[in-house]
Amino acid sequence: MENAVLFLWDGWGILGRVVALLAVVTAVLGLENLIVKLVADIQSWRRRREEPTVEMLRRKQEGCTAILVPITASAPLAGAMLARLKRSIEYENYMIFVGVRSIDGPTVEAIRREARADSRVQLCLYDLRDAASQARALNALLDAVRGFEHQNDVDFQTYFVQGPETIAHPLALRLANWHCEFASIVQLPVLTMPRGALPLSGGAGLDDLGEHRARELLLRAQTVKNVPVLDTGLAFRRDAIWALKLHGDVFDKASPSPIFDAVRRIGERGHLSTFVWQRDEHRQVIGVQELSARRFRDAIKAKARRLSLTTFGNRQPLGGTQSSLWERYFNYRDRRIVLVAATLACAGLTAIAAAALLLAGRITPGFESMPPLVDAPWVLAVLVFNGVLACAALVERIALTARTRGPLAALLLPLNLLTSAPIWTRAVLCASSRQCANDADQLPAQQRSPTGSSRLAGKPKITDILVHSGAISKDAAKLAKAYSRRTRRQILLALQDLRLADGAAIAKALGEKLGLEFGHIDGPLDTYASVFLSTHEAERFCAFAQRAEDGGVDVYIGEDYTPREWRALRTALRRAGVQRPNFRTAPLSEIAYAIRFAGTAQEMAVEQAIAVSLMDGPIPEGSASDIRRQLRAPYRRLEDLLIERGLIRPRRILRARKRIGIEGPGLEDVISRDRRIPPFTLAETVREFNDWRPAIAPLTSFAPMARYNAHKPTLVDPRLAA
Repeated sequence: MENAVLFLWDGWGILGRVVALLAVVTAVLGLENLIVKLVADIQSWRRRREEPTVEMLRRKQEGCTAILVPITASAPLAGAMLARLKRSIEYENYMIFVGVRSIDGPTVEAIRREARADSRVQLCLYDLRDAASQARALNALLDAVRGFEHQNDVDFQTYFVQGPETIAHPLALRLANWHCEFASIVQLPVLTMPRGALPLSGGAGLDDLGEHRARELLLRAQTVKNVPVLDTGLAFRRDAIWALKLHGDVFDKASPSPIFDAVRRIGERGHLSTFVWQRDEHRQVIGVQELSARRFRDAIKAKARRLSLTTFGNRQPLGGTQSSLWERYFNYRDRRIVLVAATLACAGLTAIAAAALLLAGRITPGFESMPPLVDAPWVLAVLVFNGVLACAALVERIALTARTRGPLAALLLPLNLLTSAPIWTRAVLCASSRQCANDADQLPAQQRSPTGSSRLAGKPKITDILVHSGAISKDAAKLAKAYSRRTRRQILLALQDLRLADGAAIAKALGEKLGLEFGHIDGPLDTYASVFLSTHEAERFCAFAQRAEDGGVDVYIGEDYTPREWRALRTALRRAGVQRPNFRTAPLSEIAYAIRFAGTAQEMAVEQAIAVSLMDGPIPEGSASDIRRQLRAPYRRLEDLLIERGLIRPRRILRARKRIGIEGPGLEDVISRDRRIPPFTLAETVREFNDWRPAIAPLTSFAPMARYNAHKPTLVDPRLAA
């Protein structure tokens, strides 16, 4: 009996510590929410003059808009939706494309009636194969839109996706037309409205892009230029659709949420996405109203699919592993529901354990009463603080709901919150179990990979990646590591100095380590290719930025940076107007060559010599790219050339780089003032670096003369005089 009493006392004390820990975690989460709201309010107040007025929305010239309404299931309200849309929308230059299954007779007949009444409604029939998935249906609908463009000689500037059971605000298309000039993806607010059969399923549990998260989404759009999206109320600009079309299908057939995946891929290509929250002259939110799911099972399934993509999905924030602080924070915000769910689960288990101990204390002889569960003053203060935050959040949400949806919805909000609790709980469990099953299915395929980086534990090193791929031997890796430790030279630069690996292999290994794509700078260089970065900044970071075919900005890097240098590079790109760069890796020789010779007369002579050499014989596909790679392969930066010849230590190069500021002198000028290098040897090396010319065969009489006259040596320093 004494052992039972001691067990009850010890268990009660452990529960007290658990309650204190849960109180602290809950307070931290509440403070985080409060700070995010304050920062969002400050940013909104600072940008209050940037929002367009309703009059400005109405006066802006209308771009040609295609409204896409994909229907892959029974939609009895589709005809009423089209009639209301045509009657209420304040827009003239639009066409409505409705995709319907050919076997859905009532819906097809309703759409045909609307099409006969208005020529701006186009019916697109799906076959059984296209209607099998949402991605196939969307791709088929886009193909029909492209065919309409070719037949009628029109170009739609905006593609607006809308569901069959949504009600758009009259100014929704005008608002999307305004903001599509600043971003390629525009997500309007989506207000989930309850159905008559399930009045408590709409609102709290399904409100992902409504008034509850509006401030956070606005802050996210202003800082990282990327927001989560839904399958309705979404506007794609033409260049965004074209960017995806260049790389295959616009919507991936293998993705469970093709629209969300398409927006993510567009963001990786450098395009911006934004979320807009604006009210009209009657103080109503300009957006779309979507009816809630027909059944609780459908609501749980939709929420679980969304959580599996955002919270439990194995994805990196945009920008790769070296993303900005805001991007990493919002990536955490997407996964924050796991921490919240764990805290609530621990709180529930703690309550069950406390009730069980109280019951056991009642029936145990000789045990009169339990001591207080929490007797520390600071724990009581934290619990009171949590209660104040919870009451303030509830009052704030009721006020927001009343302002947006009316007083009746505000009165039903507490019941809606109680209804949303099982929806959220079941959705989190379904999403987590589904993700675990997917991971288990993918595990044997990863184990069968003989050379993949998945076999490397933790963060893989470049030498380990090269050894696993067979590019270098283990002895070469040991030699490069010893050289890197001795000279404090980066391992990839050590491999280049010792000529142990090819430049392309090193760049591929760097891309695998950082999670970036590999690419060659194959095309001819033009004067507009690196306008995003000045020559000084490009030489400082050895990064080459150019416009891609799909409208994004590709930034090629050939070496890894410290966190400080990554932030400096991103800051330089933001100053140049590149908010969402697409980082890629490329051989360091190609990047250095592109920075030095982009748009110069010497590069033009190289291109002319390539053209002449191709004219003398057959022209196989890819010959010009192969010749360019061969010409750029032996090129070295001046610092690499000096280090390889043993004229300067790598540590002095690192210190010289640190002394170079944003507008400071170039690295060549800093090296020229180094008195430790013999002056004539330095002058000879710099002369050779400045007069570098690739060997082109066969040479013509014009190309060498053009290359010789293209370079005009400048007297930067007497020691460097050629």
